[in-house]
Amino acid sequence: MTRAVALALALGCLAGCQASAPTEYVWDLPPGFPTPRVPADNPMSDEKVDLGRYLFFDTQLSGNGTTSCGSCHEQRLAFTDGMPVAEGSTGDHTPRGAMSIVNCVYNPVQTWANPALIEIEDQAVVPMFGEHPVELGLSGMEDVLTARIAADPMYPAMFRAAFPDDSAPITVANIVRAIACFECTVLSGNSPYDRYTYQGDQTAMSESALRGQALFFGERLDCFH
Repeated sequence: MTRAVALALALGCLAGCQASAPTEYVWDLPPGFPTPRVPADNPMSDEKVDLGRYLFFDTQLSGNGTTSCGSCHEQRLAFTDGMPVAEGSTGDHTPRGAMSIVNCVYNPVQTWANPALIEIEDQAVVPMFGEHPVELGLSGMEDVLTARIAADPMYPAMFRAAFPDDSAPITVANIVRAIACFECTVLSGNSPYDRYTYQGDQTAMSESALRGQALFFGERLDCFH
């Protein structure tokens, strides 16, 4: 959905459309990938994924309006920023590089350092509201953020479509839920390992890669544990 189409739908709904039930999201999974587990309180829907995609790339989600989630997770760089350590909206640097969000729905842990952050929704609030270092720089600006989103002519109808049971759907929690749903859909399953293991391409992996696979999954080195 383009921004122009989304805006047209939003304006149409502002003219009097009734919000309908969200459309259940249908996974388009690479061969061999299991159906992802998603939190019970944040079920996937087409409307939520579309909303999350726009929010993910929207610089309104930074305190100074210069940076989006997508600034540190660029598609052309495998959804990272290509830098040794990430740089926040105010110039602060994080102690580690930005993790790729590719296949993050399968991650047992969502950060390099904190094993307690196992849900994408919990991780998303760290760059948004964290202060040490500042990333998106929204600490203390929750009301400013929701006011910005509410004032954008595209978003009110999109939030109503994504969260039709909420009387006031533009909330920080729903912003985070929508972004998480979008991130869950960023999937890749066409690496040489994927092609060899799940697609039957016996030429996809080199001889040295196959030796490495044997070592990785062998009991002697025990990497796979």
